[in-house]
Amino acid sequence: MKQLIRCCLVTLLLVVLSGCSSTQTEPSFSRGKGIVVLDIGHFIGSGGATTPGPVNGKVISECEFWYEYSYYVKKVVEDAGYTCVVTNRGNAPTSEPLLTYARRARVVQLRHPDKNAARYPSRYHPDRVASGMVSADYAIWRKAACIVFLHHNSTGRWTNGPSNSLIICNKFNGRPLADTIARTLENEILNHGMPNGGRGCSTIVRSIDAERSAGWLNACDDSGIPAAVIEAAYLNNRAHAAYLAVDANAREYAESIGRGIVRYMRNGAQPRPRHIRADENKPDQGSFGYAPESRRLNVPGAKRLVH
Repeated sequence: MKQLIRCCLVTLLLVVLSGCSSTQTEPSFSRGKGIVVLDIGHFIGSGGATTPGPVNGKVISECEFWYEYSYYVKKVVEDAGYTCVVTNRGNAPTSEPLLTYARRARVVQLRHPDKNAARYPSRYHPDRVASGMVSADYAIWRKAACIVFLHHNSTGRWTNGPSNSLIICNKFNGRPLADTIARTLENEILNHGMPNGGRGCSTIVRSIDAERSAGWLNACDDSGIPAAVIEAAYLNNRAHAAYLAVDANAREYAESIGRGIVRYMRNGAQPRPRHIRADENKPDQGSFGYAPESRRLNVPGAKRLVH
């Protein structure tokens, strides 16, 4: 009888502990745990921002630039002891030199190029809708420590003087990551090789439905993943483009982003609660349908919480 009672008590204890673990909705950051995901912006065939014309004999394309230089971001992160994966939403390159660059960085091709920038929902948070969502979903699936979307900015025709260098982040989890990368670029690149008229690098949040990159950032936020989008260099800024057109400078720019990520992982990602979305059925400004342009769309699989 005593043995039976002991067995029952042990079983009860296991049930209680199991119930406790299943209701834990706010895991903490663990220093050095999890992977860093780097996502190459856009995809081959729709390469994003480009220089308005040749610079030092070359036209710089956002997507092609990061196929070549994401390797150097990754190397800095891995040399610091962290696991790092490079992704791209599109199909693999089929011609040189991009094929060699992709192999060198071991790019994970997610094979979901967005025709006409078509928006689609996150598989994990279906009221978050954006083109390129597959990259955010990959980070969520991998339970990433953070994701950094590698992009460039542009505002059209050639400009001179300072540009509004930005690091964009998600609302609840991304500010420490974005701030650390921004300060690193300020200390090492902006006005220290890449002229920007003395202007530094701002960090801003994007979280409203249909804003550029907001869908990815919100999906990552809902899963407790810090996310940042690099928009610090403007390809239509003559000084920025001339700087990046030199191979050694482009490497230094990429490595500086890597150093910013490492500093975040070592210092900014100290154990602290992650914000995780509490109620998937409660709409907010980032829910599909909040923006007027979303209300005009029929997106298969998207969850409409805003009516």
